[in-house]
Amino acid sequence: MVVDDEKSSRDRVALAHEEIGSYDASYYETQLVRAIESLLSPLGWDYTDIQKELSGVRDPELTDFQ
Repeated sequence: MVVDDEKSSRDRVALAHEEIGSYDASYYETQLVRAIESLLSPLGWDYTDIQKELSGVRDPELTDFQ
């Protein structure tokens, strides 16, 4: 498990049998978005579109102001 993606030494990962205090959530988020992008790119979605959708941020539409 990646515990700190910023490090390049043995401190970057923890083995399955080691006690893990925390993990690098941003590393796994990036990997997840990249995997989703490979599935949705034929439909016109890119990395930015997917991140925006996952964050809940969206561009307002005229129908939102009725």
